[in-house]
Amino acid sequence: MSNCLLPITLTICAALASPGMALCAPAQDYDTLIQQARAGDYSPALTMLRQRLRQTPDDRRVLGDYILISGWAGHSKAITQAYEQAESPGNLSSQALNTVARAYRDTQRWNNAITLFQQGERRFHNQPAFTYGHIMTLADAGRTDDAIRGGRQLVAQQPRNADSHLALDYAYVQAGQPYAALEQASQAYDLAPARPYVMRAYILAQQRAQLPQAALRMTQAHPGVMDPAQTRSLQADVAAQLTRAASADSRGEASRFALADQALSLYDRLIAEWRAMGPTARADVQRAEADRLQALHARRRMRDVVTSYDAMRANGTPVPSYVLGDVASAYLYLQQPEKAAPLFQQSLATIHQNRTSANRLADQSGLFYALTESNQDDAANAGMDRAIQEQPIWNYYKGTPVREPNPLRMDAELTRAQGYLYEGDSVRAQQTLDQMVAAAPDNTNIRTMRAGVYRARDLPHHAERDLKIAESQMPRSIGVEVGQAETALALQEWHQAKLLRDDVAARAPEDTTVQRLAREWEVHNMAEWRMTASRGVTTNSPVLGSHEWNLDTVLYSPPIDENWRVFAGTGYSQGEFDEGNGYYGWARAGAEWRSRVVTAQAEVSGNRYGYGTKTGAAASVFVDLNDHWQVGAGAALLSRDTPLRALKHNITANSLNASLRWRGDDRREWVLTITPSFFSDGNNRLEASLSGRQRLYTAPKVKVDALLNLSGSHNTADDAPYFNPKSDLTVLPALQITHTLYQRYENRWEQQFLLGVGTYSQRNFGTGGIVTVGYGQRYRYNDVLDVGFMITGTSRPYDGQRERDYNFLVNMTYRF
Repeated sequence: MSNCLLPITLTICAALASPGMALCAPAQDYDTLIQQARAGDYSPALTMLRQRLRQTPDDRRVLGDYILISGWAGHSKAITQAYEQAESPGNLSSQALNTVARAYRDTQRWNNAITLFQQGERRFHNQPAFTYGHIMTLADAGRTDDAIRGGRQLVAQQPRNADSHLALDYAYVQAGQPYAALEQASQAYDLAPARPYVMRAYILAQQRAQLPQAALRMTQAHPGVMDPAQTRSLQADVAAQLTRAASADSRGEASRFALADQALSLYDRLIAEWRAMGPTARADVQRAEADRLQALHARRRMRDVVTSYDAMRANGTPVPSYVLGDVASAYLYLQQPEKAAPLFQQSLATIHQNRTSANRLADQSGLFYALTESNQDDAANAGMDRAIQEQPIWNYYKGTPVREPNPLRMDAELTRAQGYLYEGDSVRAQQTLDQMVAAAPDNTNIRTMRAGVYRARDLPHHAERDLKIAESQMPRSIGVEVGQAETALALQEWHQAKLLRDDVAARAPEDTTVQRLAREWEVHNMAEWRMTASRGVTTNSPVLGSHEWNLDTVLYSPPIDENWRVFAGTGYSQGEFDEGNGYYGWARAGAEWRSRVVTAQAEVSGNRYGYGTKTGAAASVFVDLNDHWQVGAGAALLSRDTPLRALKHNITANSLNASLRWRGDDRREWVLTITPSFFSDGNNRLEASLSGRQRLYTAPKVKVDALLNLSGSHNTADDAPYFNPKSDLTVLPALQITHTLYQRYENRWEQQFLLGVGTYSQRNFGTGGIVTVGYGQRYRYNDVLDVGFMITGTSRPYDGQRERDYNFLVNMTYRF
């Protein structure tokens, strides 16, 4: 029986069981037993009445007395048995008939109860208790429409009767209409504010309508109206409401965190008070501890969430299913996807009370990210595909003829598009988002996510345009500002990136995207060390030398005044030739300028190759015209690209270079380079190369690229002590396969396979085949370390002689 009904029922019982009622029994002992029953000692009277019923089962007066006293004793089942065993229950008194009807209701035999309440309504027109019971039993039986209809009729007939409003209140409660129920309870309270049961019904109605603060204030103003357990429930509801408000995205960051802090303070106080009460409040303590996990989540205290969750499990405290999604989210935030995934699955498998479609989609999206980060791509994608199918494209609201787009469907599709990007399928990710932008061009979230895809595709100018449109819709959106800062970094807009980073870091430091941006900015401001080393062995009368060593290292300072970096480096090269060993050592220093359009570098160097130290210099500049085109130019005095064999003979070279790069996106790129060199022995060399890359296949862990290298040279000198073909041409297409062995957040381990087959043509020496094979690995760690090696073997002709070259190359970039 509902708590809302109890006050009405007790009132009715008191009215029907008045001291003046007739209990037909002439004997003095009979009267004495009845008086004892009225005083609360039911057993002797019931024993006597059962004996009388066995002797005279058709005595309606004895039956009526037995029913009434059994009702006082709360023996509902005994009442229904006695009523059904009577030979002719017939015309029971109004009190007895109402008691039997209530007994059927208490035993959930709804149809029997309804029949008797209807009978009472027909026989006793002046007894409203039967109408109340009829309405409430209809509601209990699930016939809420009939109950509401009857309640409205009753209120229309007795608008000044508080109990009429409470009967309709009960019907609305059972129909799941808490606000309509609150209206009726409020009217009942206005009519009879001094009645405790009316006040109690009004407080409970406020609680059900999610107004726990008002309900608690009324409870505290009228001690004794609610029992201690109900008061604790209201206090827990107040804290839970603060937590829900703190979790709402519509509030500002400061407001949300202030509410979360209030909720946590309240939980800490209540838990301490209730624990002191012992077993009586154990269930309330357990609820508060579980709800506190949600408040910690709203405050982004994720480590405290998992610590408290682990402590609850260790203490044997039950953890309700409705908090599992928040705990799983905390594990995912802390980059522990293996622990997050099963909790998301458990949450999704459990039917939560008051669970919304948005809650379910949040768990589905969380599971998708947890499985993706655990390298379970197939399971992640299948789950997100099911989530999309669960969400209708359109929502239809009662009373509104116009359909509305379902925002949850959009959120699910956005998550799936992000999944395509995680798989490396940036093309499909962009296509999906292009369609969504076309359908909803003013949606900030879609444009922000597409900007992220553009950045991943090496198209930062495209990203900048999308984010500018998004900014016009939501200028203070954390997502938009983070995207703009990351785009500014890609465009080398350092000052803009810093301002945006400072703003979002002050407003939402706990946001994972903000933390990721802060890490990128931190890495950008580090010093950088680059190193390349190689060892080569060439067989079969090498023209280019044998047993070659090369090492080049350079250290860049942290950024100075945003755009500048200074650098210094050294290097060494050595090779074996027929005429003896050659070596070359150098040291260099310079400065680099990086801005939105221009990247320029200039250096001076000291060079030693057996003839003293000679000064060299070099400069280069690259201009980004847009996302696709870049032009570059450079010049070098005493170029480090001078062949080592030439340096051994004290022949140096100065050079110029010009380049043109076209980059379609992250999957295709072509670079044309022209380099004239002027040797000190009078030889002039012109080199040109065209290199390209085109993606052929993409899967979550495998990428296949087609490579092409076209290069040629022309030299004016007919004879030189270094390799100097009159003219030559290399055509080398190749296939490169990249396989991801391990990936976890910013850490990645890959292996590469290379196979190339082409031709080399040299004037006066004909054309021969080129075959090159290679294998390498690369490891990237925490944004600061990028190290890899490649072993290659190449067979090709030089001056008509086939040479086999084996080379081991290591390169590394480290930031600190």
